[in-house]
Amino acid sequence: MPKQKTKKAAKRRIKITATGKVMAFKSGKRHQNVGKSGSEIRRKGQGFVLAKSEWARMKAMGVK
Repeated sequence: MPKQKTKKAAKRRIKITATGKVMAFKSGKRHQNVGKSGSEIRRKGQGFVLAKSEWARMKAMGVK
């Protein structure tokens, strides 16, 4: 049986930390930022840890 391929969309959007947590990045920062406050734009630049209930599903996509 061949190896499981990594889902490329997931590979671009999430990452696994050294401790095994799953991190993602917030959406809404690419364009149309004129009406948004500076603090909102900075907040959207930070990553966040997904809920533990999502971890198994993300790791099943083959992201390392």
